[in-house]
Parts: sequence; C-alpha cells; structure tokens
Amino acid sequence: MNIAYSILSAAASVEATATEEAYSGPWKNVIEAFHSTAEAGSDQTAGVVDRIQALPDAHTQLTDPDYWGSVGIITLTGILVVFFILAILIFLFWLMGTIFKNIDKSKKAKAEAAKAAAVKTAPAPAPAPVEQVVPEAVDDDDEIMAVISAAIAAYAEDEGTAYTIRDVKRRDNRSRSAWSLAGIGENTRPF
Repeated sequence: MNIAYSILSAAASVEATATEEAYSGPWKNVIEAFHSTAEAGSDQTAGVVDRIQALPDAHTQLTDPDYWGSVGIITLTGILVVFFILAILIFLFWLMGTIFKNIDKSKKAKAEAAKAAAVKTAPAPAPAPVEQVVPEAVDDDDEIMAVISAAIAAYAEDEGTAYTIRDVKRRDNRSRSAWSLAGIGENTRPF
C-alpha cells in the first residue's frame, strides 16, 4: 500500500507543477483561489470512518468508541434499504394482482353480457319429461351377505373345497383415505 501511495503522491506533484505552469496567465488568480480552498478543506478534521481506518490495527479499531456507532449506523441503513425495497416489491405485486383481477372481471362481464344477449334471442327449449327414479334399499344386509356367500360357495365348488363365513362386520370408516392408499400404491409399486 505504501508503494501505491508514493506513486499517487508523485503523480499529484507532477500534475500540480504542470497545472501551475499551464495557468500562469490571466487564470492565475482563479487557480490560486481554488488551491487555497482545497488546502483549507484538507485542514478540517477527518470523518469518523476515515479516522477509524487510519488506526494501526484491528484491536485499536474495535476499542474505539466511534467504531460500534458507525457499525450500527451502517447495519441499520442496510436493513432499512432491504425492507424498503421489499415493501416496494410487495406493493408492485399487489398492484399487478389488482390490475389483472379487474381485467378478468371485465372479461367475465363481457362474456356474461354476450351470453345473456344470446339467451334473449334464442327460443327456450321445451322441457324434457322427467322419469321418476325409485331408489333401491341399500341397507339390506341379509341380501348382500347371501350374494357374497353364494359367490364364495360357487368358487369353492370349482376348487372342491368348502369355505364357511363365520362373522360379518360392517366397516364404517376406512382406516386410510383414498389419497393415502394412492400414495402407498405409488410408492410400493415394483420397478
């Protein structure tokens, strides 16, 4: 870093010499006023960050009372910037959602208006006769047990064995839902 500093200071002195030689004419007073203002500004105290960076080692920087204040300000500024940008993004997404909902509503209103106009012009179809459907009694457990027993007896007769139904219990709820059974079937299927 010392090499870079010496190179920069040498370049600045060469530039200053060239500038003084180039502006020795009528602009001499303006150049002198500018340099005196720049020199007066360099006499002012350095900022907190510049002063902390000029300290020799990290331990000295950490023990400086202004260090934690500047760290806090920088951290707070960063957090505020992040949340401000996040709030802007939330607002933009909300605005886009509102705009697209309004566009969808206007399209639906136009479609409903067109459908209503088509209904007014088209004649109403004649109502179809409705057949009365008589629901069958599903709770006839004896009939269901008889059908199942007959099916088992027919199967057993073909095999030459005899099966007996000892107990019949109605199962009210499934132990697993249809989604659970589908998941089990999917995950245990052979390759």
